[in-house]
Amino acid sequence: MLDNISPLYFILQRTRRASLYQVTDADALSSKTSLIATVILAYLLITRENTPTHQVPEINAITKLPGVELFASPSPSGQKVVFKWSDGQGIRNLFIKDRNNPDLPTKQLTFGKDHLGHSVWSNSGEYLYFAKKNRSKNYCEIIELKVNTGQEKAIAQCPLKGGYYYIDISPDDKTLAFHGYAEPADDSGIYFIDLADAASKPVRFSCSNNCGFRDRDFKFSPDGKSIAVSRRVNRFDENIYLVDIKTKQTQQITKGEEDIVGFAWHPTNNKLVYAAQRTDVRRGYILDLATLTTTKLPHVGFSYPAFATETAELFYQQRSEKYSLVNLTLSSAIASMPFPVIHSEFSHQYPHYSPETKKLAYVSNESGYYELWIADPDGHNRQQLTQLKQTIRYPRWNHAGDKIAFFAPVYGEKADKIYLYDVNTKALSIVKSEHEAHNRPTWSFDDTAIISAVYNNEFTDLYKIDIESGESTRISFDGGRFGTMVDANTLVYTNELYGLWRRDLRDGEQGTSMPIISTKEFNTTYSWDLVDTGVYFRQRQHGQYVLAYFDFLLKDISPIVRLPINSVSRATPLNYIEENEQLLFTASDAPQSNIKTMKHPLLHEY
Repeated sequence: MLDNISPLYFILQRTRRASLYQVTDADALSSKTSLIATVILAYLLITRENTPTHQVPEINAITKLPGVELFASPSPSGQKVVFKWSDGQGIRNLFIKDRNNPDLPTKQLTFGKDHLGHSVWSNSGEYLYFAKKNRSKNYCEIIELKVNTGQEKAIAQCPLKGGYYYIDISPDDKTLAFHGYAEPADDSGIYFIDLADAASKPVRFSCSNNCGFRDRDFKFSPDGKSIAVSRRVNRFDENIYLVDIKTKQTQQITKGEEDIVGFAWHPTNNKLVYAAQRTDVRRGYILDLATLTTTKLPHVGFSYPAFATETAELFYQQRSEKYSLVNLTLSSAIASMPFPVIHSEFSHQYPHYSPETKKLAYVSNESGYYELWIADPDGHNRQQLTQLKQTIRYPRWNHAGDKIAFFAPVYGEKADKIYLYDVNTKALSIVKSEHEAHNRPTWSFDDTAIISAVYNNEFTDLYKIDIESGESTRISFDGGRFGTMVDANTLVYTNELYGLWRRDLRDGEQGTSMPIISTKEFNTTYSWDLVDTGVYFRQRQHGQYVLAYFDFLLKDISPIVRLPINSVSRATPLNYIEENEQLLFTASDAPQSNIKTMKHPLLHEY
């Protein structure tokens, strides 16, 4: 009970008792004055110590445009801010906002349909650097843009593969770091180029071969002697490391993170602000590099922070994403839009329906983690099946309807694995495998093996992994990514170059894969479902998605419905439910993202 009584109560009681011993009017007046002063001082001290407002950051919006604003890049003074803007229809360019002239519209810096990455200002405020990729025209270039004139100059090449093109510049403006690739490296990594020497060639900074990780984002320290790097071991394990630029000595400074979504050095106070994403929820943290203690920021959606180097003003993007399960009725005579099956404040993804059990399996982050759930086709009778407290993905029923395969990390290990959940016994097991990196599982025709892409340093291809023995056999030889067995010997699959292919497994490595749909028409990897008479699949066309059907007999593609790109999850499988004549898939709420600034007491002294 005493814990609930304010300390002020005891001070009042103590000072009231003391006043009883005062005997003269003058002494009484003096005593009362002292009492009031003591109480006021005590009150101020107590409320100052107990108020939580000293940890509440001040937030201000920089952009409020329709569409999505991403990857804030403030000028050194913070008075100009460059960001990537997307209209939701596939057009993405860089824009600049002048905060000194708030009434002026934002100015467009780049034009066209090239894929643009992150950008960074030179510390002089004269140049802006970014990556520009056009896969159809077969180029990717690191661009130096003179901000005042708009003049562009390509200074290096970057890889055509990849989605995020991180970039940073040293405090003395002499070294630009960017994502690049050159043989014989296993993968892309960090390269340095000397900006003071026009004839210089990029030099690889990252590990090149047999690394066991991949360098992703990076930021130079304010003194230019070290660089912070996010390293991904697999899709469930990514953390930040400090690397001494001269010696390459490395120190891990975060633990237990899954997906790093940006970080930035404070210019003066030895703190790093970073963002991490887990179960599609983004959160920010302040990391004190002296003590390696972290403070969680209160706002969900915080990502890709950046400091104005002269003022230490913190910019970031506030982004929220949410996913739901929807179906599209194909039998209706009236054109229809997808209808929600499971839609709530949480995210629900990767549905797969079993005609044997008449249940759909999916994952949901309702518990705080993406766990395995099942439900009726209409979304009723939901039931959570696992309590792994890990990120589960890609559930897949077997043909018999008594087991569900899914993909997840193994706690305490760097490997990811294929798990099996037995619906009848509720037993959970891991499929034996000699491989460390897998992908979306499907089942062999007789349910005795798992089909999964396997990643290694030499190649990525589909393997057939025997559930009982763990023995694995390579079954594709052209970069296979996702496949399903249509009979005991025939694999239908996609590879890294798109297109839909058929392969007879009895032919082994010497066999030939036959095209079913060309790469031009079939430009998806995972969003398709095979039925007896054809295949349903998702196409990307001119800034929108088309759900289409290919008829095996007629060799003809029929469009079903056109949908905005942002309304469909890029990673969703398609699943045809025959008895209801419906397509089941994951929809995404239109993402919201705006650029904001944050003033936090831990980053600024008052």
